[in-house]
Amino acid sequence: MPVLSLEDIRQLSFDALRRCGANEEHATAVALELMDAEAEGIRNVGLGYIHLYLNHLKCGKVIGDAKPEVVKQTAAATLVNARHGFCHTAYLHAEEQLIETTRREGVGMLAIQQSYSAGVLGWFVRRLAQRGLVSLMFANSSKAVAAHGGKVPFFGTNPFAFGSPRQSASGEPQPPVVVDMATASTARVNIVKAANAGQPIEPGHAIDADGNPTTDAAAALKGAQLPVGGPKGFGLGLIVDLMGGALTGSNCSYEASMFSTNDGGPPNVGQTIIAFNPDFYSEGYLQHLETMFTALTDDNDVRIPGERRQQLREQHERDGVEVPQDLLDKIAALSE
Repeated sequence: MPVLSLEDIRQLSFDALRRCGANEEHATAVALELMDAEAEGIRNVGLGYIHLYLNHLKCGKVIGDAKPEVVKQTAAATLVNARHGFCHTAYLHAEEQLIETTRREGVGMLAIQQSYSAGVLGWFVRRLAQRGLVSLMFANSSKAVAAHGGKVPFFGTNPFAFGSPRQSASGEPQPPVVVDMATASTARVNIVKAANAGQPIEPGHAIDADGNPTTDAAAALKGAQLPVGGPKGFGLGLIVDLMGGALTGSNCSYEASMFSTNDGGPPNVGQTIIAFNPDFYSEGYLQHLETMFTALTDDNDVRIPGERRQQLREQHERDGVEVPQDLLDKIAALSE
């Protein structure tokens, strides 16, 4: 199996995006996120997801030369219109403003409207943690998940993420805390992968078109996924839909065109990031955090969120990433 360096993956992604219609700014931002997804072992939203980006560039579902614009701003809040371009480019357009206002005001908010798939939410909160900020992110997506008690897709997999800086006892920066999860019981791409391979899915992840529980991945794609934790996951998915969609003036999940097809035009979803300056609220936040983690892991087999991603990043920076040849061939064919 071919082994690519992280820089190879970034360049491969950049070139494919450019050939399919992304301008340099969009291709640079998205290729960076795809490289980081592969670095952290998240293939399903890394190179395994790029075919959607390439197809959507070709059909106009994402606008490859869109120019994000700050349309409203206060001392602590910024609203960016992505103009149906990539979310990552819109975020980077306002990232420094978000950091500046958060440091100054103690809290800052960035809302992105008329946006597109955010990919790995951990990418955003990790960047902010590396700049010393705590953050929460909400991103809604096209409908795939039934409400608790419902029979049809209504919410997206609607992920949210949390990030926080860390430091060692000697004051050296450490890899951030990153919690990144969907409010569906599993990612939709996992069900698609199982369906393509003719494999079953575990019980509790989906219902068929008649609302009956199913382990048949193909039937699940014709039905709906289920929220994680039943009514609690339903509540979380609702919050994400309101924070990412309704609050930003974008579509809610049920209104958005499907991420998984070329039909329907731009999905017009949204993202909201709320960042906090820990120094504004307390002294010794980082030291207190490490004291808590020491107590948490003392004589316990507990992994702090973000540690596995960092371990894989270090491994892949050193050894490269195995990428199946058929995936490379698919990317090449799409970007001809």
